[in-house]
Amino acid sequence: MTELVKLISAWEEYAQKNSGSTAVEFCMYYLARESNSKLFNGLTPPDLDTQFAKLIGRLAAMRTAYSKMALEDLPGFDLEWFYFLNSIYHLKEVRKTQIIQYNFVEQTTGIDTLNKLKNLGYISERTDPDDKRAKLVAITPEGEKILFRLYQLFYKPTLLMYGGITATDKQIVVNILKDTEQKHQELLSGSKNRSIDELLVEMMGKEKIAELEKEMENRITTFRDNRSGKDE
Repeated sequence: MTELVKLISAWEEYAQKNSGSTAVEFCMYYLARESNSKLFNGLTPPDLDTQFAKLIGRLAAMRTAYSKMALEDLPGFDLEWFYFLNSIYHLKEVRKTQIIQYNFVEQTTGIDTLNKLKNLGYISERTDPDDKRAKLVAITPEGEKILFRLYQLFYKPTLLMYGGITATDKQIVVNILKDTEQKHQELLSGSKNRSIDELLVEMMGKEKIAELEKEMENRITTFRDNRSGKDE
C-alpha cells in the first residue's frame, strides 16, 4: 500500500466515524495516531485513553524508581513514609483516617506506617478532643528535619526527569490535569466498599458505559487483527 492510499484509507475510516469533521481535524488525529504508535518501544495500547494512562503511569513508575535511588542516602527509610510525612506537614494536625485516605492506602497499611513514624519520633499523636475515639497526628521537629532533607533528595529525580521541559509546558499540563486530580481525590476518599463499576456508573451513567465498552471491544478486535497481520 502506497503512502497516499494509506492516507486516503485512514481519512475514509475517520470520516465514517466522525461525520462533519474537517481536514484539519483529521490531520491532527492522524499525526497524533502515527506518532503515538511509536511510544513505549512499539508496545502501544489500542486506544488514546489507555495510551494517555500508560504514559502517566510509566512516568510515575520511573520517578518512583529514581526516588528510591535518591533514598540510598537515607538507608532504611521507606518511600511511603515520605508521602505520609509530607501530607501531615501540610495538613497540620490531622486525623489518622484522613491521612490514610489522602494517601490511598489500606487502613491496616496506613496505621502500620503511622505507628512506624511515631516510633521513630517523626510524628506525635493525641486523642481528638472532639471525638475521643479518633486520634490526631502532627509532625515533630525531628520529623520536619528529616522531611526537609527528603525535599533536597527528591529534587534530584524531579530535575532529572522534568528539568528539560519549559515552565510554560509544565503549566499547561498542570492546568489540564489539576481538576482530574481534585475530582478523584474526592471520589477515592468516599469509595470505601464500592466497586470500580459502581464508580463508573455514578460518573458516566449506564448507557454511556455500555456504549464505551462496545467501542473498546471493537478497538481491541481491530488492534488484535492488525497485530496478527504484522506477525504473518
